[in-house]
Amino acid sequence: MADPTRSKGENLMIEAEAMLNKSGGMCCGSKARVRSEEASMLYVKAANAFKMEKEWHKAGNAFAEAASMELKNERKTEAAMHYVEAAKCYKKVSPSECETCLLKASEVYDDVGRGKTAAKQHLALAEFCEEQGVLPRALDEYQKAADMFIEEQLASSTTKCLTSVARISAVLGDYNRAKELYEQLGTEALNNSLLKYTANEHFAKAGLCHLASNPQDGKGLLQKMEEWKDTNPSFEGSRESIFLSKLGQAVMKEDLDEFNEAIRSHESISRLSDGDNAILKSIRKTFGTDLC
Repeated sequence: MADPTRSKGENLMIEAEAMLNKSGGMCCGSKARVRSEEASMLYVKAANAFKMEKEWHKAGNAFAEAASMELKNERKTEAAMHYVEAAKCYKKVSPSECETCLLKASEVYDDVGRGKTAAKQHLALAEFCEEQGVLPRALDEYQKAADMFIEEQLASSTTKCLTSVARISAVLGDYNRAKELYEQLGTEALNNSLLKYTANEHFAKAGLCHLASNPQDGKGLLQKMEEWKDTNPSFEGSRESIFLSKLGQAVMKEDLDEFNEAIRSHESISRLSDGDNAILKSIRKTFGTDLC
């Protein structure tokens, strides 16, 4: 009988535990399996009750218990689903437990041959780590997700993850890695009708990272641009190409005013992202004056 002094979720948790403790708890046999399946359903009901009460940690614990029950019953897909739900609850109150559940969900999904869904858990973890400001870990998880999406031959999802790897690499100052990835993404986009329109944008970011990694190498940037024009004729005369060309020439002349004017002229047509501005700021510092 439910205790009126306890919440609905707490009563359901007690009911689930009592179900497991009947006649020796998790003993072998069909009856024990039925009890554990019923207990799992009670844990899920408890979790949903806790969610209604906004008891996020208790809800996460209940979903995690349900996942554990399903694993013991070899119901792996159901277990993975419960780990995902647990992670959603823990995300609000316990980053470490959220991470643990997402990794468990990914492992189980991968074990049952659902590689795409397994990769999505690493992507979710990467996005969560980025929200928390833990960029090195976010970088690793985006890369893991990208590697798994590659195995599943999912070009769009792979591109999304690798773009994040490149972006965060630049934020962390690894401009060489970012440059190589953006150039790779630009080249690969040309072979995909759905992504072709993004090629020039990727080449533009690769060019910014080239200058950031070699701040005095305006000539090298202009030479690299000739390669991109050969690869992608539409790059010739594009606003991205004109912008990079102006930056490269300004760097070669060591002309800060011309460098800044190139940025202003470009932004009058197309606004730069915060990430692009951060890269440009790092390049600007090499002129000897840090103007914002």
